[in-house]
Amino acid sequence: MTTSLGRQPLRLMETFRSVFYTPIHVSVAGGFLDKEGLDVTFSTCPPQFPHPLSALLHEAADITQSGIMRSIIASDWGAESAPMHFAKINARDGFFVLGKSNSSPFKWEDFNGAKVIPVGFSPMPWASFQYALRANGIEPSRLNLISGLGLDEAITAFRQGQADFIHLPEPAAEQVLAQDGADLAVALGPANGHIAYSSFAATNKFLAAKPDLVIRFTQGYARALEWLAANDAATVAGAIKEFFPGVELELIVRSVDRYKTQETWPIEPSLNEPEYQGLQDILMAAGMVQERQAYTKVVRPDIVQQALS
Repeated sequence: MTTSLGRQPLRLMETFRSVFYTPIHVSVAGGFLDKEGLDVTFSTCPPQFPHPLSALLHEAADITQSGIMRSIIASDWGAESAPMHFAKINARDGFFVLGKSNSSPFKWEDFNGAKVIPVGFSPMPWASFQYALRANGIEPSRLNLISGLGLDEAITAFRQGQADFIHLPEPAAEQVLAQDGADLAVALGPANGHIAYSSFAATNKFLAAKPDLVIRFTQGYARALEWLAANDAATVAGAIKEFFPGVELELIVRSVDRYKTQETWPIEPSLNEPEYQGLQDILMAAGMVQERQAYTKVVRPDIVQQALS
């Protein structure tokens, strides 16, 4: 359906609410998609779907933010086709490991025998954490994991002293650092380098049916990334504050600044093969896939190429 003046509706969905996904929030709140003639209905993945790609397959969303991990795994399991990823959102891991406040500098060996609360709502953050552990000589099996906790439950358990370390996204990490006297042990983004962590995806059916919409979306998103790169943390935080009504503005500023400093967000949306292969390295090491999946099986680089030409 196309509305008057060539405007088109678009249902856009994120996995969960985090400052990690600031590029999406800037695109929506900054009017970059609206200027492309898109009437966006933006939502967070509802509980009836295990992840946004499921929402795509059930036609409950048109374009979603998702870890490319899920399309790779589906292909590895034998799916003839999976939702295609076409524009990069996160160029690094955006999770952090915090420890109890300690006068001694953090060492990777501190994880041996430690009680750790990993992220429990998605398998990718823990896979990336394991990759960093092994890269620094620590076998993940040496950690005593406290698993199966939701975000609020995990923070409560850490505050009660049930764990030595906790694994968090932003702005939760800044909240714990500010309120609980914790220390930052590891920023996993710099630890694991540039990878194709999360991106926009759509079904092949939607991409074929709405090519003009997808190009307009990508062009608006590219302009949002340019704005994000050009503005400081305080300006960006002010623009996305509406998405975090229960969080102090200063903590959002710190979250944005930390992500910008570690180059979490791309300056343009190309989803390139080296970063894709870097992600597959993590999935292979974690045993989440058995065979490498071809880049072009789950990525449509031509969409960004056409949008930016």
